[in-house]
Amino acid sequence: MRQTDKIIYTLDCGKMTRVGDPRSPETKTNFLIVCDHGDWSGFGTLAECEKQFSEIESNGKPNGFYRVVERF
Repeated sequence: MRQTDKIIYTLDCGKMTRVGDPRSPETKTNFLIVCDHGDWSGFGTLAECEKQFSEIESNGKPNGFYRVVERF
């Protein structure tokens, strides 16, 4: 994760939980899923990231392991 990343969702108790609002319109493709090991997904829209939540939530990772960020 970079210092300029804005966290929009984070993994909390096995569910992706919204913790922030995007700085730009959600149609932009500057959102990605990151984890403790680096970037987990490629860039896409916020909606595209949200479609991957079921896979993330089924991995059994600890709180905060996955985050959806808006990157500039």
